Amino acid sequence: MSKLTKPALRTVVTGGSGALGGAIVSAALGRGDRVVNLDRVPSEAAPWVEVDFADTASVAKAVDKATDILGGIDVLIHSAGVFRANAFLTISDEEFSEVLNINLLGSFRIAQQVASRMVGGGGRILLMSSIHAKYGVRGRLAYGASKAGLEAMTRVMATELSEYGIRVNALAPGAVSVGMMPADATHVSDWISVTPAKRKVTPIEVAGMAMLLTCDDASFVSGQVISQDGGASISHIF
Repeated sequence: MSKLTKPALRTVVTGGSGALGGAIVSAALGRGDRVVNLDRVPSEAAPWVEVDFADTASVAKAVDKATDILGGIDVLIHSAGVFRANAFLTISDEEFSEVLNINLLGSFRIAQQVASRMVGGGGRILLMSSIHAKYGVRGRLAYGASKAGLEAMTRVMATELSEYGIRVNALAPGAVSVGMMPADATHVSDWISVTPAKRKVTPIEVAGMAMLLTCDDASFVSGQVISQDGGASISHIF
């Protein structure tokens, strides 16, 4: 290897078997990263490790396996999560807890496991938030709360992990053209109507922003939540 050639980044992507995570895996491979996909179901694009983000032991075991495969971890891009549409007056404790356990506590579990292995060598962690963290959209009680908590966690993590050379940011897309959100015509029309760009963001665009936030050029960016929503978060018409 040439002295001018940097070693490939060792990257863990979660949810890499889905449309959004798969786009991130492809982008990371295109950047030259060595990639491991942590998900419930397998994929062929990168080595796959099974994981249940609702279970601490499963997450720890999966991170151990990913570390063994890669020889260490430089980058974590956590895109896995669940979406449930629940109204405030009818949501049950169990339904609320399910979303928080996977989206918020699951993000905590994977980030803590990976960060503990980055201590001593530094790294980059990118969590996936949502426009729903900021706005009171009907039916998004548990999902919005889980993402708002994730954004608060991002800021605390960035503060505490800075001394170890670990950067932490979150990416908050608007409605993604393929993803967990409902795809009915009314829902799509509503989102497009409040987005100045008049369309949804694509998985490829989200993956591109994920690459930017985890590359060397973003070395002084930490503790930030980056909106990628076509201007929806500044239109104030939810």
